[in-house]
Amino acid sequence: MNSEEKYQFAVGKFAEFHNYLEIEDFRKFLLLILNLDAGGPEAMMQQLGMGAKRKVILPYDPEKHFYYTKVMSGLSYHNQMMIYHKSKKLSDEFLNEATSPLFTKFLSTYERKNLLPGNFKILTPEVADYTQSILQGKNASKPIVTGVESLFFDLAEMIVSQQAKFLFLMEDPTADILFSMNISFNPNMDADHIQMVDVFVDEEHKYRDHTFIRMKEGTMEMDLLDEITELSHGDLYKSHFTILVPIKSLNAP
Repeated sequence: MNSEEKYQFAVGKFAEFHNYLEIEDFRKFLLLILNLDAGGPEAMMQQLGMGAKRKVILPYDPEKHFYYTKVMSGLSYHNQMMIYHKSKKLSDEFLNEATSPLFTKFLSTYERKNLLPGNFKILTPEVADYTQSILQGKNASKPIVTGVESLFFDLAEMIVSQQAKFLFLMEDPTADILFSMNISFNPNMDADHIQMVDVFVDEEHKYRDHTFIRMKEGTMEMDLLDEITELSHGDLYKSHFTILVPIKSLNAP
């Protein structure tokens, strides 16, 4: 495909995107959760270089049986995206520490040691989300349109230029699409109803069966990994890891 064909292909794939992403693989869902930016006071502390994220809230709906989180996908409150994983509850604990099955079953010992700060916890309150019930009738907003703002020709350049900690991946027999949400301001854009994504079109299906892309400092070379194994502190410090998060569906839970 040439660039215009790739662009039109990507636009077509996002036609049914209504701010829901279902992730089937809980391991990759967990890795994503651990790398989403903190909110509130913790986010401010991190911006000031003080402290690290110590806890994450991961609600669980006990009736519909799914874990979920919400993140901003644009500059407006309307640009709120739900990312979820359907499964039975994986731990009966509300407060999940490093020894919880949430971690021990899905992360290697080395990953737990290096990805989880000291005293890190995931809180899993049982919650039913009623956002969609509120946004109906007179409160309903205009449908959000997702546009492709940037089409990258080289995935390494996309990762480096964005310092991407994770990329979502939509699989398709024609070509896979790796994408990130683009939260940039355009004064001529209706921020309430338009959101943007940046994409890379993978016609070779090269990345779909891997968990991490590792890039070494000062190079544009990419290593594809399924898990992070033993690395020296020096190698770890000089490496940038990007998590590949495959999307099962764009449906609401």
